[in-house]
Amino acid sequence: MMVDLKSLKILVKLVQLQSFTRTADALCLTQPTISKAIRGLEDELGTALFHKGEAGRKREVQLTYLGEQIYQHALQMLQLEQAIYDSVAEVRALERGKLTLGLPPLGSVLLSRLIAKFHQQYPAIELSFLEVGASGIEAAILDKQIDVGIVLGHLKPALGGIPIMDSPLCLLSARNSAWQGRETVSLLELKDESFLLFADSFTLNQMILQAAQQLGFEPKIVCKSSQWDFIAKMVDSGMGIALLPQVYCEQLPAERYQISRLCQPELNWTLRMAWNTTVAMSPATRAWLRIIETHPDEIHF
Repeated sequence: MMVDLKSLKILVKLVQLQSFTRTADALCLTQPTISKAIRGLEDELGTALFHKGEAGRKREVQLTYLGEQIYQHALQMLQLEQAIYDSVAEVRALERGKLTLGLPPLGSVLLSRLIAKFHQQYPAIELSFLEVGASGIEAAILDKQIDVGIVLGHLKPALGGIPIMDSPLCLLSARNSAWQGRETVSLLELKDESFLLFADSFTLNQMILQAAQQLGFEPKIVCKSSQWDFIAKMVDSGMGIALLPQVYCEQLPAERYQISRLCQPELNWTLRMAWNTTVAMSPATRAWLRIIETHPDEIHF
């Protein structure tokens, strides 16, 4: 049995207006159409909805006992139908919803101003974050676990993206290290150094290891961490060297570190705000990307 919602709408309007004629006018239908819809509903349900008139010749707009029960159910069903449309409209209007962002360790710092701006404009949107390395974020986007996130390097075919940062990698060493005064340093010159690298889930880690392997050496790794600040402190203590984006190195106290531009090869920390192009984009995601595109000057430390 499948009850037609259109017939239920006619039933509800008829009970509310108490007139076949007024109901027909209100719904821009003919009176015979109204009568046919009610008869069809009664046939579908196998019961009379309205009491018959005198001698059964004329139908009254007075519900039977079952008619009253069906009317109450009809109200509930139509309210649920309206709730569906209201939910869609609310999300489209960004009056409710959720946005899940993938942020690598420095991503939350770089985007803190824009995240605050988004919340100010759309306070009803719930924000949640996946805070892992860029490769983990890329996997989560492809697996449709998050809406949008920061990825490093070239985009895979299923991803779309907006550039948000392009910073060259620099050698970060202690101020009194052998690299003191060097403006540039080649990666091959670092083959005998002790490296402070990142967690294996970091795309930047993979980029550095691949570049070293192409030059014919395996870096001597003395420490791996997902915390950039911790790595910088270990460099300051003389534990080893690190390769970090210039935009980050510039935030460190110059009197404690030697910062040299990496060359041969030049490696860049190229970040994009990416999303899965095979998934329908939510209004919240569109709103977030508009903020990214219109306020690039606010993406910084």
